[in-house]
Amino acid sequence: MVPFVVALAAFCGCGGKSAPPVPVPTLAEVRAALANRDFDRVEQLASRIPRANADWMTATSIAGEAAAKAGRTDDAVRHYRTVAQRQLQTRKPPLGLFYAAEACRDAARLSDAELLYRQFLVSAPNHTLTHERLAFLTSVSGRRWESVPHYWALVRSGTATVEELVLFADLDRPVEQRPYLEDCERKSPGDWIVQLGLAAHALWDGESSNAMDRLKAIVSAMPESVAAQAMLGELLVNQPDREFLDWHRRLPPTAEDDPDIWYVRGLWARKRDRSAVAARCFWEAIRRAPTNRRAMFQWGQVLRSLDHPASEAVESRSRELIELTQFIDSVLRTESRRDEPFQKVATLLERMGRIWEAGAWGVVARNQFPAAAWPPELLTRVAGRLDPQLPLVVDGENLALRYDLSALPGFDSLLTSPAEPPSPDVRSPVAAIRFEETTNGPDFLYANGADPATPGARQFEQTGGGVAVLDFDGDRWPDLFFPQGGVWPTGENVPPPPGALTDRLFRNVGGQAAVDITAAAHLVDRGFGQGAAAGDFDNDGFPDLYVAHVGRNQLLHNNGDGTFSDVTDAAGLTADDWTTSCAIVDLNADGFPDLYDVNYLTGPRVNEVICDGKACSPSAFAGAPDRLLLSRGDGTFELVDPLSPEIDGKGLGVVAFDWQERGRPSLFIANDQVPNFLLRNHSTGDRRNIRLDDEAFISGVAFNQDGLAMASMGIAADDADGDGRIDFYVTTFKDEASLLFVQDAAGLFVERATPAGLRSATWPFVGWGTQFLDADCDGRPDLVAVNGHVDDYRDQNGEYHMRPQFFRNLDGGRFEELAAAQIGPFFDHKRLGRGLSRLDWNRDGLMDFAVSNIGDRASLVLNTTGQAGHRIAVRLTARQGARDAIGSVVDVRAGDRTWRKQLVAGDGYMASNERLLQFGLGEATEVTELTVHWPSGTTSTVQRLPAEGTLELVESAAAGIVWSDPQSPEVIAVTTGRER
Repeated sequence: MVPFVVALAAFCGCGGKSAPPVPVPTLAEVRAALANRDFDRVEQLASRIPRANADWMTATSIAGEAAAKAGRTDDAVRHYRTVAQRQLQTRKPPLGLFYAAEACRDAARLSDAELLYRQFLVSAPNHTLTHERLAFLTSVSGRRWESVPHYWALVRSGTATVEELVLFADLDRPVEQRPYLEDCERKSPGDWIVQLGLAAHALWDGESSNAMDRLKAIVSAMPESVAAQAMLGELLVNQPDREFLDWHRRLPPTAEDDPDIWYVRGLWARKRDRSAVAARCFWEAIRRAPTNRRAMFQWGQVLRSLDHPASEAVESRSRELIELTQFIDSVLRTESRRDEPFQKVATLLERMGRIWEAGAWGVVARNQFPAAAWPPELLTRVAGRLDPQLPLVVDGENLALRYDLSALPGFDSLLTSPAEPPSPDVRSPVAAIRFEETTNGPDFLYANGADPATPGARQFEQTGGGVAVLDFDGDRWPDLFFPQGGVWPTGENVPPPPGALTDRLFRNVGGQAAVDITAAAHLVDRGFGQGAAAGDFDNDGFPDLYVAHVGRNQLLHNNGDGTFSDVTDAAGLTADDWTTSCAIVDLNADGFPDLYDVNYLTGPRVNEVICDGKACSPSAFAGAPDRLLLSRGDGTFELVDPLSPEIDGKGLGVVAFDWQERGRPSLFIANDQVPNFLLRNHSTGDRRNIRLDDEAFISGVAFNQDGLAMASMGIAADDADGDGRIDFYVTTFKDEASLLFVQDAAGLFVERATPAGLRSATWPFVGWGTQFLDADCDGRPDLVAVNGHVDDYRDQNGEYHMRPQFFRNLDGGRFEELAAAQIGPFFDHKRLGRGLSRLDWNRDGLMDFAVSNIGDRASLVLNTTGQAGHRIAVRLTARQGARDAIGSVVDVRAGDRTWRKQLVAGDGYMASNERLLQFGLGEATEVTELTVHWPSGTTSTVQRLPAEGTLELVESAAAGIVWSDPQSPEVIAVTTGRER
């Protein structure tokens, strides 16, 4: 037998004639195989090239490229890593790591890609393309502060693009790449960066439940992800304390260095009315991220509440950061075609001490706009300061360095105090909210002057009409007044005199029918109607009407005999503006109600123009300044400008409310595409005795949470989160989330639509009239809103008529939308809803509402909720001052629960509600104590009241306290109260 070794040697040719050597593949062959997309052959050829061969590194790189294109990412990474090892051995940058990262990125394995990019940066810290990749990955996954060193490197290298400069200048701006991430999720569903990015987008889009679920899963699997922790913490701020504290206990040690963690801590401290702790937390956030716009805004607010000497500088910087956001929007909106927005951005950055960024914007502008004179001038100014050691914000402009707040109590001081006990649940456990649109409602249709033969909509065709509730005849049944638009021929600057289409007054007949008594009431229509306000302007005990017009407004005096007189001329009302909403309210505390006009647009052809065949944007026209008409006490009014200097507001909605100025209501005004107003009412001691200062910015209601002005329209006012302070819900345009301004300590507001669950639900709608009402009487005010587009976009796959919406309050200012199948078919019927007012039409103690619809019959929607909670209603009459008692605050205590509401005027968008405060009591059957704080400063208290009735209180008159049965206008009991 031939030995095995010998046979094997013979087989291999050992000891015999040598086989010809296998030729080494050439680099040309490898490249040819790649060009032919023969990826397997590429790898085979490359594997046969010896490591000692000069072409080995290039061939192996090509093999990595072929494996990547073939979808074999692991093989590609293996090839590129092998190349990187050789590069490191030869003291060259390990570019193989970069290309391995690129392969992972193309395969949607973003976390693997990021790890490889970071490994490569260790050896090549100035590689700009890697910084660009990492800036994108960190930004798109919501890790904005992790992106800073990468954008910073791009800025200092001079390679930053306009898009990169935009994102770096405004790091709070969401980087919207949802389709890209969803595609990545299909390819790599378990990748944590992909999941984090989708969670961030859900948070930005207001999908709170989706974001919460994703973030909890990420944090559970990767607790060291501080960005995920911060996003989750922001959602938990509005959850019960125990959930927030449990999250906080589990934070990793690295969280201490994250500005967003400190921002969340500040929000929670604000929520608990610990302003000093909040100021410290926001300072800690700014110390770590001096360009943090959101933290700077919050910091300025709490410093003002503390009357801290740094508040003025911080407020000024906050304004600059919001201006920066707006200027950047101009850059994006003009698609970088104009140099003026670039100049504004660069100049502002320079002023804020962000010298490197200012220079980078100047370089881009110089290259893009060679004829512009300002870029060379700016670059000349900053060139000598561009030292490599210069920080992102120069020391003199870094406010966290200028003001040391380390002596303020830290966040740990809150962790040693007990968490707030949960509020007792007063919700009626089985109440099913239902509404029914009655067929016995008012027979009224608002005509907006549209010309069916002319495509598009003029500006006045968009706004629609309002509705006012008033008991004009004193029978205790709320009646309805609807302003009418009318006919308005195309091309005419003013409408013709009213014809058959006029304003209408409907008498409530026992809650069973709405009877048109316009003619019997001697009502005369004098213009193209918008909103209306009901109020007793002459204190004679009968509610009057003030009607807003496109043009001169109209004042109608209630004669007390069921008729009205037009006193517009006698009152001296001559202003000829376009007024949308209006209010009757005593603003200068002289006892005589004044008139306030919320004005919209002005300018040449504002009533004629149609833009490109569709409705124009209000940005095409100037805003019309509001007007204040002060009562002289004799039935006449003095016209004054409410703001000095005069500010054009493009106003649509208004609420007059008590804002830390007992007896002097302030005004919140919703403006369209420009900042909202919050006009604080000050006494001046002179003849007029009033000064209105706009404090919307620092109070937190001027913009949305991103510092942008929205198309604000309707306003609902009530205590949304149960903390005893009035809050505001504001409807907005399509592709803009509605706003929820929640008031916390010191009269400051925080925009919380996203954590409240209102952002994504309102995004597709054009919202108008809205009101809070406690539909199921569980003690938590719910929300109703009507919608409808400004023009018909169905030919562009859009909408025109839109369905209304109802949001149930889940407690703590969190809401969920209820579907029409749950609450009634009214919410499935698409209309062009506009003005919406709240009332108890049938006096059953459940709040109803009325809606004015463009081109459709008005809606009277009755609350038919079964097994609702107990409730009590309060009606007030003041004697020391204006009878309407606007600004009165009522506290109701039932068992362990206390509610606070206030009587407001204006009532939102073209609306005037029934002057009735309803308190849902849940399962409580008795009111322990009810206290009224009158605008005059006096206080009335009533004790031990049964539920299910209406309490009518007259200031400083115990005999004027009467108790009425909800189903009958007769007084059934007289209760004794006491005055303080």
